[in-house]
Amino acid sequence: MLLRFKIKNFLSFSEETVFDMFPNIKREKFSHHIYTDMVVPLLKQAAIYGANGSGKSNFIKAIAFLREFVIYDNFLNHIDLDISDCFFQLTPEKQQTISFELEFFYKEKYYLYNVCIDKKEISEKLSLSGLNKTDDKLIFERQGTKIHSPYLQNEESARQLLSLNPQSSLLPLNQRYPVLIGSDANKVYDWFTKQLDIIVINNAIPTLIYQMQQNPRLLKFANQVFENIGIGVKTLKIANTLYEKWIANPKNAAIFQDIRIKSKEPNFVFRMENNRNIYNVSVHDGVRSVQEFLFNQIGQSGYHKEMKISSQSDGTVRLLTLIPAMYGAMFLNRAVFIDEIDNSIHPNLIFELLKFFGHNKSNGQLIFTTHTTSLLNQQELVRPDEIWLTEKSNGSTRMYSLNDFKLHHTLNIENGYLDGRYGGVPVIEEISAEV
Repeated sequence: MLLRFKIKNFLSFSEETVFDMFPNIKREKFSHHIYTDMVVPLLKQAAIYGANGSGKSNFIKAIAFLREFVIYDNFLNHIDLDISDCFFQLTPEKQQTISFELEFFYKEKYYLYNVCIDKKEISEKLSLSGLNKTDDKLIFERQGTKIHSPYLQNEESARQLLSLNPQSSLLPLNQRYPVLIGSDANKVYDWFTKQLDIIVINNAIPTLIYQMQQNPRLLKFANQVFENIGIGVKTLKIANTLYEKWIANPKNAAIFQDIRIKSKEPNFVFRMENNRNIYNVSVHDGVRSVQEFLFNQIGQSGYHKEMKISSQSDGTVRLLTLIPAMYGAMFLNRAVFIDEIDNSIHPNLIFELLKFFGHNKSNGQLIFTTHTTSLLNQQELVRPDEIWLTEKSNGSTRMYSLNDFKLHHTLNIENGYLDGRYGGVPVIEEISAEV
């Protein structure tokens, strides 16, 4: 569970910017949107609004950058951009260090992770958070190749490890070459790996069929979502066909041969097309079979037909790819970040999807960017403290909560937002047709 996230000097975030999931306890509406079974109450969702180019996607990129840095030891050596290209650029006095701070709750403990990244060295610090009530308890602190920790097994070995991998976080290195005793560093790595989920625009999941086949609860959840939001899909199932029967179709044979040649794994191959997981071919207990999604759709006079994913709309496919993330936020304690959650999905459908999430029992968090103003409905869907705004000043992103404003519980937030009362909307000048 995320408590707060600080960003400084990353892309459009010049000054230190703080995002948090703390509720305003004075607001009584939708009390079920607050998790109260911990020391610190936390919100279950947050919606981020702002004009195009205001920094919403850069916020998602920031958490994604930090996640990749923590998980992969060679991340900084393999990113397409030079690290200096990630610094805030629109100033003659450029800062040389990216700073992140993340506070989160995992397995009954609160953790605080800080990292500063520049072209010369990495500094990072991991602590058990005292939640500003007691002192933080250090797990490790590292400056370049120098390291201090009460849990260090061999300081010289740790320094050698960091000397060989100066651009890496200690957390992924410690997975392969343990230099810290105790479980906390491993738990933090696990949280970034397993509990932090980030969905970008046009997200594609090559293993979507496999995930739902291996997890019947996930498939059942997908059917529950489709049933509740009404997109004409009665049920979703996975057809499992013997390979010999499926390959008898010449078209399937030609496509599979092309996929098989490109695949490095002979026992599991998949086909992607237009961000769709068209089919999987797998071997189980020596039997090769083909798995495909079939959508049971309703037609004229109650007629039903099972249709493949290739015939589904982009909106339906986008919705399907969001379902594992929604499932993780509802049942697996995950903190899920989604950029443009409404991409390709009708406003009414995304409204019902988020209503489904907000009004049902969950144990994770959903944090998303959006342009759909109908979601700003504090009577049916969100609390004001769940709404964040981004806007730019001199090229730098400012991020703030709608909770900073005094809002009566009967106020129509959507109208106020569109009127520019809270900021975070585009300033559009008159467009001339002259050339």
